[in-house]
Amino acid sequence: MDVPKDQITTSSNTASTPQLRPSVVFSFHRQPLMPKPVLLSDALFREREYRRAIHTYKQALQYYKIIPKQNSTTSRSSLPPNRSSSPNSFNISAINENEVKFKIASCHCALNENRAALAEMEGIPGKSRNLQMNLLMGKLYRNARHSRHAMSCYKECLRHCPYVLEAITALAEMGASAKDIISLFPQTPNRSGRASFDHFDSSRWLQRYVEAQCCIASNDYKGGSELFADLLQRFPNNTHLLLEIAKARLIDPYIVTYMDEYAILLKTKSDYTKLNKLANDLLSIDPTRPEVFVTLSVLWERKDERGALSYAERSIRIDERHIPGHIMKGNLSLTAKRAETAVVAFRSAQELRPDIRSYQGATFKGERSPA
Repeated sequence: MDVPKDQITTSSNTASTPQLRPSVVFSFHRQPLMPKPVLLSDALFREREYRRAIHTYKQALQYYKIIPKQNSTTSRSSLPPNRSSSPNSFNISAINENEVKFKIASCHCALNENRAALAEMEGIPGKSRNLQMNLLMGKLYRNARHSRHAMSCYKECLRHCPYVLEAITALAEMGASAKDIISLFPQTPNRSGRASFDHFDSSRWLQRYVEAQCCIASNDYKGGSELFADLLQRFPNNTHLLLEIAKARLIDPYIVTYMDEYAILLKTKSDYTKLNKLANDLLSIDPTRPEVFVTLSVLWERKDERGALSYAERSIRIDERHIPGHIMKGNLSLTAKRAETAVVAFRSAQELRPDIRSYQGATFKGERSPA
């Protein structure tokens, strides 16, 4: 006698593991309990099983559309007026369709499927989008090079909360002025009609942060560094600010972000002892990050230019939007007299974010080209 596959799954000792829960949930509940597949999908997302998470999220949405919504109304009306409903009484109403779509889009993002993620997010009405949703949409539109839509999303983030530093940085990099960004911040006067001292103090440092980011975006590195240094007086040893001025490793030796920029700085100072140590440290922390391979490219530039170029190209394969990787590839290609490859690399960097280094590289190539 053949035993049904579902019964084998249920009788297994591992039936409670995340890998086997979908079959249990959907096989043994004629009236599906909606929160279970969503919670299971959340668990799969945390385990980085993004494909399975997308599948179970979509199953949850499908059940939500198939099961008549009147069931929830009936369940509610059948309850005594003095009794509250239990969580399982009308499970259909427990699902938030927009939240599930956002989670599906997040899975697609983790798989670098930006088009699918954007299509999913565009299915969420604008008025229903929360802060996280607008932030994700800003990233997706920016990746798709829809700058106008991206700026609108980032601006909406700041209207909700002025402390979303990622939105401030993105707007500055896309050309928004400090005045325009600051004008988005909500005003919160107290009962007397005047802004409180605490609000004034917090808005002042936030304005300086905006000004610093706009300086960096406009290639005024000196002005930006000075503003960040002033902010460090207000927030000593703040990791985010230290990252901006390439000093974070003095505080946290496990930070990888922006450390390839620090590597380039070490090379310009010919401090190869620190550069070699930095490369080894980054390899031991996380050898899958693009910053690691840009740092290796910087380290190997004076020893083996072909090997250095290979490392730069590898950093781009890991993250095609990693600007230092494109700049290193451009510089190394220029040294190897591969002018056209260098121009493509510098242009890629310039399209991602205006940077004086990519502009100088492209200009230098133009000056060396034959008339």
